[in-house]
Amino acid sequence: MTFIEKLFPQQANNHYQGSVIAQYGFYLLMAIYTFRSIVHFATEDGGINRIASIVVFPFAEGAADPNNVVYLFASLWGSSQLLMLFIFCICMWRYRNLLPLLWLTVVIEIPLRMTAGTLHPLDAIYYEHVPPGSTANLPLLAFAIIMLALSLRHKSP
Repeated sequence: MTFIEKLFPQQANNHYQGSVIAQYGFYLLMAIYTFRSIVHFATEDGGINRIASIVVFPFAEGAADPNNVVYLFASLWGSSQLLMLFIFCICMWRYRNLLPLLWLTVVIEIPLRMTAGTLHPLDAIYYEHVPPGSTANLPLLAFAIIMLALSLRHKSP
């Protein structure tokens, strides 16, 4: 089976042939994504102040509260994360042979997030402390690359 066939199988099924480590690693990732997506989607501040430690912006009486816009976009991001998690859950339930493709999406998504942070950087004045997401990006990317490689390996018969 070629590299492309492992990433993009002709048929989606539950006949996953890669490393079991990559499979259990993905369950761990899904647990992290579950917490992250629910916090961003459902909490009042979208996790922006309490977890990401972004300061609450001041606003003038009678003016629009800029925090509400930030919270809205955090919640929209959370809804996208929930949708991604839903697809991950379906694939791990019914289509496990797509696991290499799922790991590839994670490997692509993390640098995209990092690029967004580079395109729209926030100085230290915006934060109370370094957000956990920014410190976890590189270790999570390394983990995802290793898991992708393991998911592409076939088990010995």
